[in-house]
Amino acid sequence: MEPLDSLHAACPSLSLHADAATLDAAGADALRASRGRPELDGLRARPLALAEPASTAEVAALVRWAGTAGVAIVPRGGGSGLMGGAAVFGRAVVADLRQIDAVTVDADACMVRAGAGATLRHVDAALAEHGLMLGHDPWTVGVATVGGALSTNGLGYLGARAGSFGTQLRALEAVLGDGRVVRTRPAPARSTGLDLSHLLVGTEGTLGIITEATLAVLPRPEERVIAQYRLPSFSAGVSVAVALRRAGVRLACLELSAEGPPPATASLLLVSDGLRGEAALHAERAARSIREAGGKPLPRASAEAQWNDRHAIAERWASRPRDWQSGPGGEQFDYVHLGVPLHALAAVREAAHALVREHGLRLVEEGLWHWPELYSLVVGGPVGSAAGVRATVDGVCRAAQDAGGTMEYCHGVGWKLAHLMEREHGAAGLDALRRIKAALDPAGILNPGKEGL
Repeated sequence: MEPLDSLHAACPSLSLHADAATLDAAGADALRASRGRPELDGLRARPLALAEPASTAEVAALVRWAGTAGVAIVPRGGGSGLMGGAAVFGRAVVADLRQIDAVTVDADACMVRAGAGATLRHVDAALAEHGLMLGHDPWTVGVATVGGALSTNGLGYLGARAGSFGTQLRALEAVLGDGRVVRTRPAPARSTGLDLSHLLVGTEGTLGIITEATLAVLPRPEERVIAQYRLPSFSAGVSVAVALRRAGVRLACLELSAEGPPPATASLLLVSDGLRGEAALHAERAARSIREAGGKPLPRASAEAQWNDRHAIAERWASRPRDWQSGPGGEQFDYVHLGVPLHALAAVREAAHALVREHGLRLVEEGLWHWPELYSLVVGGPVGSAAGVRATVDGVCRAAQDAGGTMEYCHGVGWKLAHLMEREHGAAGLDALRRIKAALDPAGILNPGKEGL
């Protein structure tokens, strides 16, 4: 019996697609060879099929079949992942979860229960009817799904207020590698041993396939103040971010952007949310610290335009997903999102600039997001610079790790950074992760080759 015939027999109700165009699209996410990975296109494989389960029971049946057939399962949400976490590199069936998208709001509990395939925008629209909102607002809000965002533990534009998506999780339902279904209980706090909900956060479908999540949500702010400033330098912006945190100034978003290599100026976008009068109070305290650091306000219209356009790139991608991340004329570019201890930030930044110069690249963007420890940069280069782009990105990641930091705070590990996982966790740590993988996925069928697992 052919593999797909046996899958149909195991789960007759499961929707399956096997035409070439559909499979080629399903086997890739938003990671492209133009991001310093020219080998990527040659490594990717066409999946055997695209499955569209409509329930947790169908996901469980698919996983049980896969274990028997020896076929990998690659879970997929909106396909907007940037690290190759949803890319197919071997004999696999892609499980597209977007049909599992039911949303139920418990307004008094300030919680929402959502299917893994529900887009973040869909969830937020349901919450808006109750005066609530989702705390996770990434730039891909209209494309990314609940399951995908939890699987990478994403951080969005409201992260200064709400934290990473995993911190908003209260309970989940997931299918393990042997087809069993785990369901955890929603509670704002628990003291009952290992938290199975958070065990699956950030693991990109390698330990289990999330099918539903219960999330804590926020009241929509009565007041939102958006302001933007120009500061004398990037370092001055870092000092402001430190001062605001120490003073207890509460923000929904902090985004610091260098306007060029040192000694260039920097811009700082701040968003304050809260009850009427509360947001303005925090915004004014922030403005006072910025003035003391030599900062000057920029036009309010500029600040509001930047905030209102924060999802624009992903919305363009949604209309042309195959074009995503393909640099003009074969140019190369990539970016890193590092967690760096504050005392080491200047040294890591200096190392990043040195690598850019060494490999003849240009520094496209450089910034901080929400906390002074979260440092990001984008580098670019001409045709033929892929090796230099990769060496720069890997070198900056290693510099952060050597400083006691982390190589990624936002998009996950996927395939792209899997080779640095032993450096990140240590040999004993990675071995522990692999033992957990073996326990929960004994046949090794759940998204193999991702996260170094």
